[in-house]
Amino acid sequence: MKYELLNKPFKIGNVELRNRFVMLPMTIEKTDNYHVGDDLVDFYEQRAKGGAALIELGSCYVCDVFDTHPKYHTTTGAVGVWDDCFIPGLTRTAEVCHKHGAKLAAQLQLCYEWRATGEDELHSYAPSKDVVSGPFVGMPEKEFTKEEIAIVVKQYGEAALRCKKAGIDIIEIHAGIGYMVMRFISKYSNHRTDEYGGSTENRCRLLTEIIDEIHKTCGDDMPILIRYSADDLMPGGQRVEDLKEVIECVEKHGVDAWSIQAGFHEAPRPVANQLVPEGEFIYLSKEAKKYTTLPCFPGTRINHLDVCEKILADGSGDAAGMARHWIAEPEIGIKVAEGRSEEVRPCIVCSRCLDNIFIGKPCKCSVNPNVYFSQYGLPADHQVTGEEAEKKILIVGAGPAGLEAARNLKMRGFKNVTVVDQKKKPCGLLNLAQVLNEELPPMVDWYNNEIKRLGIDVRCNTKVDVNYLKDFGADEVILAVGPETTSPDVPGKDRKNVIDSHALKELVEGKGTPGKGFMWGLSCFGMGILGAPLGLMQWGLGTHLLVKKRMAVIGGGFAGIEVASSMNEGREVTVIEPAKKAGAEIGIIDKNPELRKLKKEGVKILTLTKVKAYTDEGVLCEDAEGKEFTVPADTIITGTTMIDNTQLYDEAKGVLGEEHLHLIGNASPHTDWEGVAANDPYGTPEFKRLLEAIRDGYLVAMQM
Repeated sequence: MKYELLNKPFKIGNVELRNRFVMLPMTIEKTDNYHVGDDLVDFYEQRAKGGAALIELGSCYVCDVFDTHPKYHTTTGAVGVWDDCFIPGLTRTAEVCHKHGAKLAAQLQLCYEWRATGEDELHSYAPSKDVVSGPFVGMPEKEFTKEEIAIVVKQYGEAALRCKKAGIDIIEIHAGIGYMVMRFISKYSNHRTDEYGGSTENRCRLLTEIIDEIHKTCGDDMPILIRYSADDLMPGGQRVEDLKEVIECVEKHGVDAWSIQAGFHEAPRPVANQLVPEGEFIYLSKEAKKYTTLPCFPGTRINHLDVCEKILADGSGDAAGMARHWIAEPEIGIKVAEGRSEEVRPCIVCSRCLDNIFIGKPCKCSVNPNVYFSQYGLPADHQVTGEEAEKKILIVGAGPAGLEAARNLKMRGFKNVTVVDQKKKPCGLLNLAQVLNEELPPMVDWYNNEIKRLGIDVRCNTKVDVNYLKDFGADEVILAVGPETTSPDVPGKDRKNVIDSHALKELVEGKGTPGKGFMWGLSCFGMGILGAPLGLMQWGLGTHLLVKKRMAVIGGGFAGIEVASSMNEGREVTVIEPAKKAGAEIGIIDKNPELRKLKKEGVKILTLTKVKAYTDEGVLCEDAEGKEFTVPADTIITGTTMIDNTQLYDEAKGVLGEEHLHLIGNASPHTDWEGVAANDPYGTPEFKRLLEAIRDGYLVAMQM
């Protein structure tokens, strides 16, 4: 598809931008003691080369936090701009962006903790001491005095000047999401009675004084961009109705563009995860455009190109601001410009990037392993030629791990890469997962497109044993065969009303599971004939033909919660979890919002509850006090335990040897990679999700 509007240039102040793609600011926790080093420069260079028009360097911290221990973990990954020692790293970043035609903005930031100089103690601060400082921080230790505010303003001005000296093109002031400048603006958090509180003009005074100071230090030719939460979603806070007054107040001091977002970090509802409909907050930018003639664009929960183009087409914004999609895909701009939009790797909005960042760990991405493992480089960095390129490589398993290995090997220049799988079509468990998660179908489409684009030889309906491996004669064999599964030995587990994940997988594959009844068998047969089209699978599981109205889900971890979330409409759902809390394996960003959503939708979650048996009536349970009771259910969805699937590997070792045999993905949950364990804050979890599967495929391909 062509995206003509996204390819048009525009300007912010005196800075010309080559297209409408703005890479919004992020903290990705890749600084070296607040310095920009090789890793971060490489991260931004990839995206400048990939066609971003404006790249925003996130969280450029204005006050000295050297040798401190901030309670707000994300501060530790900030880019320092409080001292001249940071200018060389900033200069390198600006130079690589300019080299590839992108412009660079620095987002000046003050989170929740502050000190005047490096000699002082770091304390949590706020405009008013009676409101929580921010997540992880608790109640503020101090309330800003007017003298301290003057120091903050000066820190912003000096930081902006350093950015200008480094060749940075635009200064952004972060006045959103509940950070310090926003805390002064918001009626929720600012209860002051002096000239910094009360009226809109007073609450915006810190921001406008910072703007004036930047003009003073940098001159009027340095464009200033304001990132502002037009609805902070807090009780008694900023609302869309306040936009006109805020914009008029701020623009009197001379700014050049608006980046409009929503939310506070401690807001009672999420703004950026899968629970939020894509584009929900675009209307805030459209409303802001009523009151300004300056460039204005939205930037909260946007991850599809069609949505980006629509923003421009209907006048909701002058650019498309995205952050996480630029983590997932560093070449969005160039692929769109060249008419290759089908090659743009999707962001699946899984929040695993944020899960790491919010605990002060380096950014990870489920679909782009290079973000975390940048030391292994890109396929273009490790091209093979001659005899090496002619190596015969066999990959067993066409799930995400196997396909990721195949595509990276092909991009490195290996000519003879073959993928075999016993199933009817590639993508493995993604074919089932996409039925439950609406962000995953684009990932399935993307992998299928990559197979065609790169000419990967994928052979489905192919059963592999050690004799097949011997006869194939590969130089390298990668086994990505997935795990073995077993169901807990619960009385009644084979009953007609009990469906485990193995049965669901067989439904998608068009295979019948014995003993599940006529409709189940008929549906499996139909799926096999029709090729299991996504829409039909979603319809079938949404009706009460296969999964009845009263449903019990055994296990309240990641998989159980996803099943309950995706299948509770029109059903009475109970989740049964033996642990004290549900949500194990769900990250910090999604866990509480997901559990709150289920509760709001009427899903019952029973914790500290053991399953004793499955019966005609439902699930016989035992509570923490040993009392037995029955959860009524017509359909019982149970999980399976994944165990190592090493039989083929063990057999092949004796025939092929270990040197050229590689076991990856969920076939062996404990796969360790040289140099990875020490750098990986989560290690290798017992159950690998998409992130770990794709990671394994990337690493085996890059190290071959």
